[in-house]
Amino acid sequence: MPVNQDLYVAIDLGSNSFHMLVVQNISGTPRTIAKVKRKVRLASGLDSDNILSQQAMQRGWECLALFAERLENIPPNNIKVVSTATLRLAKNAHKFCIRAEQILGIAIDIISGEQEAALIYHGMAVSSQSADKRLIIDIGGASTELILGQSFTPLVLNSLNMGCVTWLERYFSDDLISQHNIEAAMAGATHILQPVKQDYLNHQWQLSLGASGSIQAVQEVLVAQGLNEQITLDKLQTLMTLALACNKISELNLVGLKKERRLVFVSGLVIMTVLFRELGIDTMIASGGALREGLINQLIGQSIAPDIRLDCCEQIQKRFQLDGSQALQVSNVAKSFARQLLPQANEQDIEMLGYAGLLHEIGASVEYLQAQKHGHYMLSRINMTGFSKEQRRFVAALVGSYKGSLKQDLAKQQAWCEVTLCQLLITCLRLSVIIVGRGQQDRLAHLALANEANQITLCLSDAIKNNAPLLTAELIQEGVDNIYFNFNT
Repeated sequence: MPVNQDLYVAIDLGSNSFHMLVVQNISGTPRTIAKVKRKVRLASGLDSDNILSQQAMQRGWECLALFAERLENIPPNNIKVVSTATLRLAKNAHKFCIRAEQILGIAIDIISGEQEAALIYHGMAVSSQSADKRLIIDIGGASTELILGQSFTPLVLNSLNMGCVTWLERYFSDDLISQHNIEAAMAGATHILQPVKQDYLNHQWQLSLGASGSIQAVQEVLVAQGLNEQITLDKLQTLMTLALACNKISELNLVGLKKERRLVFVSGLVIMTVLFRELGIDTMIASGGALREGLINQLIGQSIAPDIRLDCCEQIQKRFQLDGSQALQVSNVAKSFARQLLPQANEQDIEMLGYAGLLHEIGASVEYLQAQKHGHYMLSRINMTGFSKEQRRFVAALVGSYKGSLKQDLAKQQAWCEVTLCQLLITCLRLSVIIVGRGQQDRLAHLALANEANQITLCLSDAIKNNAPLLTAELIQEGVDNIYFNFNT
C-alpha cells in the first residue's frame, strides 16, 4: 500500500475512551478524514494501589489493534500517540505500553498533566475564536484539566486527579444516585479543587468553554429538552434533580442522553457542578477542539488565523467557488441593518449574521432555485472550525431562510438564540441580499429601518421609488413598502 505523506494521525489514550483522529493536510489546513472512538474505561481497571488490571489492559490492546489497521499507509513521523491520567497513575503502565507499541508500531508518550492541559488549550485555540480571557475545562475519565488563557497563550494550567470514571468507581460503585452519594462526590471534588481555586479567582475571564465528552453530553441533554446550549449552574442543578429521580445509574433515562454516556453522566455532572459553584462560572458552551486538535496542529505546523471563524468562512468560499466580494457586501449590509434594528443586540449574534452573509450562496453551488434549502443542509453538516454546534445550526438557519418563502421552522429549530431575535436577523439578511444583489448598496442612505415591538418598518425615499423600480418591486414582494413585518410568535 503506497504511503500517503498528506495524512496525519493523533491518537489519545484517554482514561474513559481511546480516540483516533485522521486528517489530510490540504494547503496547510487539516481536513478530517476519519474519527474513531472506543469506550475502553481504562481508569476503571485501576485498583487502590494504582495497579492496572489485566482486563483493562486487554480492552485497550484490542482497541489499538483496530486503530493499527488505519495506520498502514501513514508515515510514522505523521503519527502521534499520547496517553493521559490513567497511565500517568498506573505503576505498571510500562507493561501496557510495551504491548501497545508493538501493536501500533509507534512509541507512546505518557504526557504530564500540564502538557495535557497545554495541548487542550492549543487545540481549543486553533478551533474556536476568541481574543477574550477564557477558562477551558476538560473533564476526562481520571483527570480534569483547568486552563485559563488569553488568545493563544495559556496563563494558568492545572490537571486535577478527578474524572468521570474514577468518581463513578469511588462514589457510585453501588449504582445508586442518592443524595448521600452526590454530596460525598461533591465534597471530594471540592477538596481536590481547593489548592488551586484561588489561582483562577485571581483572574476575571469573559468566556468559559468545555472540551470534554461530559460537557458535550450535558449540552446535548439540555438542547434535547428544548433549552439552549448555554450551560448554567441552575440548569446543572435541574439535571441533577432529574437524575436523582431515576434512583440508579443503570436506570438513568434522560431525554437526549446517549446510552454510552449513561454510566459516567452523573459523576461528570457532579464535577461540573462543583466547578461552576466554586469558580463562579456563569455560562459555558461546549467547543469541538481539544487535545487531539492540539496534537494535529503540532504535527502539521498549522498557523493559527487571527480570526478563526472568518478564516473558516473564506476556506468554504474557496472550496465552493463563492463570490467572496459580493458575499462580503451582503455580510456588511446585514450587520449594518441589525445594528439599526437591534442597538442592544449581543455582538456575537451580529457576528453570526455576518458569517451567514459570507456563506449565504453556498447552496447555489448545487442548484440556484433551491439554494437556500441546499445551503441549510450543507451548513448543518459541514465541518466549521471555530463554530460551536449551536452556532453552526444558527448560521445554517439564517442561510436556509435568505430567500424564498419565509418559514418559521428553521428559526424554531435552532437553539442559539430566542426565536423572535432569529427572525429579526433573518429579515436583515434577506433585505441585504435583495439590495446588494441589485447592486444598489449606494442607495442605503435612502433606506430607513425601524423596529418597534418586533415589528419592522422599512421606509423608502422617493429617490428609490422613482429611480429604482426593480429594487422597489422586489422589496414590495418581500412585503415591505412602508409596511411592517410582524414576527410575533
